[in-house]
Amino acid sequence: MDIGKHIIERAMKNGATLAGIARMEDIKKSASHTIYKKMGDYSGAGVINENNLPDYQLFSWPDSVKSILVIGLSHPQDKPELDWWDGRGTSGNRILIDIIKRTSQEIENTLKIKTTKLHYFIEKGGIFLKDAAVLAGLGCIGKNNMLITPSHGPRIRLRALCLDAELSPTGPVAFDPCADCKAYCRKICPENAMNEKPPIFSTFEFSDSLPGRDGTYNRDLCSIRMEKDLNESSKSKDGKEPLVKYCRLCEYTCPVGK
Repeated sequence: MDIGKHIIERAMKNGATLAGIARMEDIKKSASHTIYKKMGDYSGAGVINENNLPDYQLFSWPDSVKSILVIGLSHPQDKPELDWWDGRGTSGNRILIDIIKRTSQEIENTLKIKTTKLHYFIEKGGIFLKDAAVLAGLGCIGKNNMLITPSHGPRIRLRALCLDAELSPTGPVAFDPCADCKAYCRKICPENAMNEKPPIFSTFEFSDSLPGRDGTYNRDLCSIRMEKDLNESSKSKDGKEPLVKYCRLCEYTCPVGK
């Protein structure tokens, strides 16, 4: 039995849109994991900040972890509610967590392979999911600094599961839809976050894997848009947490997967 193939099939049966396997050793050497400390705080707008960051568990995965299962869930334009932040997270992310939970139980019960669930945030022991997804063969990093998949473009969300087993990776794959693209994503950004290359990226060697592929991505400007989205949300009439509808223009304009 091809164990990796079986695990991928289980994840898909449990609701994943896409799934693949990456080697942990390859992930450790990926661009984002290599240059992270030079980039500064990675915390997301409206989610975690300097005042409530936990003790860092950065890149402290168990030595027994040899492979990573990466799953993707489609977040299409006609289902924007999957990405709406409700104070507890997003409904799409809760679906991903459930898929990971059920797949983890099945792997441990039927294959007797130990699994370790990963937190979404790097600062809480997670991994850079886009790098892992590329190494698992789900797609490539686009000019919008997002994972671009052949079937769904960038309109997909990711989670991962650690596996204590040496499995054959399912990627990367030869896929580059951005090579001849007119970069609609860079033109539509309301904060012009993809118009120029921040000076810090001129010092990095990973030219093909930098944010925005070539370093033409300003995370701070993107975060400004996220903060605006957060501030523009309002309390609902029943007093519940406001729904934050973050900007997804660079996703929606991408022609891949439509």
